[in-house]
Amino acid sequence: MKKVLVAAGVSVKKMNYTMQTITEYCRGRNIDVEVRGRNVYEINKETKIPDVIVILGKNHIETKVPVVSGNEIETKTGLKQYVKK
Repeated sequence: MKKVLVAAGVSVKKMNYTMQTITEYCRGRNIDVEVRGRNVYEINKETKIPDVIVILGKNHIETKVPVVSGNEIETKTGLKQYVKK
């Protein structure tokens, strides 16, 4: 199972939309995924290490886990190519 952490600042609505989009895309392709959301300022308190962090906004996270921008999901610009990656 792949673990995805969606991190956002104050916009819970954007975070929830991004989480839902990733979940639906993966389920539609039989990809076993666990998608969770956290406030970007609480990432260091995360106990489960994700496979990737999708961040909404500027990246100020220092981690060895790959961090990718979630702006393409939020704005739907190049969404299919982005989620496939």
